[in-house]
Amino acid sequence: MKRRTLKKLRKLYLISSILFGIVSPIICISFFPEFDPRIHPVSYFGILKNTSWIFLISLIIFSIAIFWNGITIIRKLIKNKNHQFILKLLLSIASICLFITGIIPMNYGPFHHIPALFFFLIYNFFIFLFGIIRSFSYVRKGIFSVSIGSLMLLSSLLLIPFPSYGVAEIVYIFFIFLWNIIMWLHQQKLISI
Repeated sequence: MKRRTLKKLRKLYLISSILFGIVSPIICISFFPEFDPRIHPVSYFGILKNTSWIFLISLIIFSIAIFWNGITIIRKLIKNKNHQFILKLLLSIASICLFITGIIPMNYGPFHHIPALFFFLIYNFFIFLFGIIRSFSYVRKGIFSVSIGSLMLLSSLLLIPFPSYGVAEIVYIFFIFLWNIIMWLHQQKLISI
């Protein structure tokens, strides 16, 4: 495939993933209006009859999108091959864990919870480490990723006041979208961070 065609395909895929990320929760909530993130985790959509396929497809799409976006960002912004390898490894493991989380419904207990936990921990560490590595050359440019990684970790404190981890998941997902969209816009040279 030509490089230009691949760039257009990547751009189309990431834009459609962002739009799907906005539309799929609305569809899921319309099928299950009783959803309350204070009581139900987001993975609850994966075991409901009406929303299980939407949940499965959305997690598969998102795992591919964050992998593709992350690999491109690493390749363009991180020049040290050792750092690239570590970041690509973390990103690959996190994306695979998200993929597995989507395939295995929540009612399978630890088979769903363990990959989900690994995704949350490893992807958070990936963003934080990306910021640290990027700040080796430019402190200001790494601060954004370090801040987002820290906020993602702090979102787990939302487990304390709520009986479910739904609110913490939603905040965490928001930070994933924020980081990926801003880094993608930076790659498109639409913003500078």
